Amino acid sequence: MKSIIYCRVSSREQEETGYSLESQEKFLKEYADKQAFAIAKAYKVTESASKWQIRTTLKEMLEYAEENNINVILVEKIDRLTRSLKDAAIVNDWVHQRGEREVHFTKENFVLSKNTRSHENLVWDMKVAIARFYTNNLSEEVRKGQKEKIAQGWLPTKPPLGYKTVGEKGHKIHVVDEDKAPFIKKAFELYATGNFSLLSLREKLYTDGLRTRVGAKLSKSRLEDILRDPFYCGSMRWNDVVYQHGRHEPLVSKDLFEKVQYSLTRKSAPHYRRHLFQFSKMINCGECNGTVSAEMQKGYVYYSCKHARGCNQKGMTREEKIENAIIGVFKIFESMTEEEAQEIYRRIREDHKAEADYKESAIKTLNDRYSSLQRRLDILYDDRLAEKISQERWQGKQDEMVREQTEIQAQIAKIKREETKYFEVYINILDLARRAREIYEKRTPEEKRLLISHLFSNLVLKDKEASYLLKKPVELFAKRVQEKIDSQKKFELEKSVGNKRKNRAFDPASSPLLRG
Repeated sequence: MKSIIYCRVSSREQEETGYSLESQEKFLKEYADKQAFAIAKAYKVTESASKWQIRTTLKEMLEYAEENNINVILVEKIDRLTRSLKDAAIVNDWVHQRGEREVHFTKENFVLSKNTRSHENLVWDMKVAIARFYTNNLSEEVRKGQKEKIAQGWLPTKPPLGYKTVGEKGHKIHVVDEDKAPFIKKAFELYATGNFSLLSLREKLYTDGLRTRVGAKLSKSRLEDILRDPFYCGSMRWNDVVYQHGRHEPLVSKDLFEKVQYSLTRKSAPHYRRHLFQFSKMINCGECNGTVSAEMQKGYVYYSCKHARGCNQKGMTREEKIENAIIGVFKIFESMTEEEAQEIYRRIREDHKAEADYKESAIKTLNDRYSSLQRRLDILYDDRLAEKISQERWQGKQDEMVREQTEIQAQIAKIKREETKYFEVYINILDLARRAREIYEKRTPEEKRLLISHLFSNLVLKDKEASYLLKKPVELFAKRVQEKIDSQKKFELEKSVGNKRKNRAFDPASSPLLRG
């Protein structure tokens, strides 16, 4: 007589403790041999299967049995076949359609058939109910565990791209994935510039090396989900509720995250236009703080405030005038020699020595705490061996201290990573600033805009004159350059000072770009 084998594991732990699909299949094949059943097909359901997948597999199995006139199904135990009253009813209906149909629950020595006696049917109903109770109770415990995990500040599921999970079972936390995190940061920074659509950003990230697990590009929807996920700025979204107390390390600031959300939701989302002016949406009005508009007149591009907020600014400013001023800033950095650059870097490093010392002290404190916990764990273990404390108390204390040790390791890694990033950022910014004019003159309009967004935090137009604020690292370099100018008189600035009223190209002595 032909039969079908049905195997299922409901958790990874079961699979690791003797309930694996292979062990079930082996046991059922041995049973089939003893009963002289020929095995026509084996169905297997993994621990990762959803309720829908389980029910679909069950229906497929019963349909296969119907089509191939198979009347016997072999299962290890009742809870391997079903923990649902609905699924139990489906199996029951199949069995009662023909008198010769049977379901053998091999480990329970129970056979369900049309001729099963009433007290045996009661056993079937009770075991299905117990299995269903177990499932419901397990779901309730899972929800309680998830709620507790959220309360502790950790997301109770796999983290998004850019993070990875570390730690032992029950003490797992999410830390930065050093391989993927730089791509995520870059995605936020680039999209916030307004120079990229989701599609163009996807292409950029792929060109830079970001791949899915199968080596493909991120889908547009996946990229949008990433940019909308508050996890990256330190919050957590769970069941459509956003929790602000995440304990994981943010990859982006809340300001940058909100800027990206605005870009994603505004009606005029980033896209490539036929006429993309060089400084479109990059300059604010110095009086009303509105966005300055660009327009073409007689072959020239002009910028002006459209008075949407009732300001009194008048007149228009040529694009070349603004661009010359920006290039003037680039020329200042370009004039630095290698020795001067190294001196600037050394002095900036000295300025932050106190911060570096503080971080070193923090790491020492954390290491001392970690060692103290380890000593306590050793003592606790000895006490348990000597039966001075109960198993429950030992387990609880051990879990608590191991959890703290895991968090300490994450804190130390974060501090060290920030220390490394700090110096890398300043070196890269210094190099970028020194080569800015060379890069600027060879790039496309979009790439020029990107360069400006890396170096300038704000461009302002007021009374037809441009002023600027540099981003913090660049501002520090600018101040050091200014000190060199004042002390050594190595740069010839008289021309730009003399022409200040004429074209306001760039005056380091008075420009707001050197203000804190």
